[in-house]
Amino acid sequence: MISEQLLTSFLQSNSLSALVETVSILFDAPVIVVDEAFRIAAGFASNGHDYKEYRTAVRHGQLSFEAASKISEKSEKISKDYFCFEQNNKNYYAATLHTGEVMTGYMILLSENQGVEKIPESDLVFAAALVSKQLCLEKHQSASNTVEQLLITLLNGEFTDEEHFRLSAASTFLPNFKPHFFALVDAAGEENLNAPDDMLQRSLESSFHGSYPFFYRGRIIMFIHEDHDLKYLEDFAKNKNLCIVVSPKLDSVFAAAGIYKTVSRVMDYLLLKGRKGILEHSQKYAVLMALKGIEDPDTVILPEIKDMWEYDEKNSSELCLTMYFYLVCHHSLIETCERLYAHRNTVLYRMKKMKEDFGLSPELAENHISYLISCALLLLKDGNDDLFIL
Repeated sequence: MISEQLLTSFLQSNSLSALVETVSILFDAPVIVVDEAFRIAAGFASNGHDYKEYRTAVRHGQLSFEAASKISEKSEKISKDYFCFEQNNKNYYAATLHTGEVMTGYMILLSENQGVEKIPESDLVFAAALVSKQLCLEKHQSASNTVEQLLITLLNGEFTDEEHFRLSAASTFLPNFKPHFFALVDAAGEENLNAPDDMLQRSLESSFHGSYPFFYRGRIIMFIHEDHDLKYLEDFAKNKNLCIVVSPKLDSVFAAAGIYKTVSRVMDYLLLKGRKGILEHSQKYAVLMALKGIEDPDTVILPEIKDMWEYDEKNSSELCLTMYFYLVCHHSLIETCERLYAHRNTVLYRMKKMKEDFGLSPELAENHISYLISCALLLLKDGNDDLFIL
């Protein structure tokens, strides 16, 4: 009966994901299919059997080092194509997948109560044979779409929408890949000048499981998961004299395309400032990048604010800076004085001068945004970048 249902699913769906879902439901256990490098090709957890080990593997797009090592060790010691082992109180049942004489991966079932042992071995072997055929078919159909090529196409902005991306990546782990962030790594640190680029790439891959580092426009992009230690990545940057910029949190892999440009601009800025051996979060620089991204700031700056700034330039005064902090501090005189390290009377004198000499009315709510942006752009022009770094 099970073999008939498996065959029906195989013939009707023409999809590895659908076939694996059927296997999971029929065998009542989470199922993971991995290729020969232990990258996730498909996965499904039926009836709420959403074990942590299953979730981690699917989100990382790769089986854990420990489980992969156990499978490699077991497969070398046995003569048949089906074996089991225990890992972290979970029972792993693995069937080797073949295309002809070539091993193409494994079908893995997870269980807590050894329920899989009750399934006839003939059904497991038959399921593995169908999964192997479907895996081979989808690999052949998407031979030109490697994970790296798909990600580069994504970052190039060539996918019109997420559905188009998911369809193109259907035979890879990417549709279920759920990293928390991505990191952009500048590989030109002093420690790496005499080392091949792929050495750094391999080092990142071995240190951060499921990060899939790859080169894009002269830099390395890697993915960061919830269980990765950013402190370790920060130490890695210091030790290797690298500049690393971490993206905002990703809703999906597809979201990386819209975020990449800003993260890259932050790195360009840091390198221009000579910053190396550091890890920075791009969100710290979001306001600064937004201000620097205004193509023609003179069309945004109010003439009366510019007149005040020019007065500051000639007289070494700080009217523009005072206006900026007064607006940022929500018209609080006490906080403005604290930010400026200035006496209350000094700030009051400056506020009076703004109103009387330049006709400004900072108390009016309708002026807040235009005054604030005008002051910010002019202060940025004077090199006050630190004001806009969070």
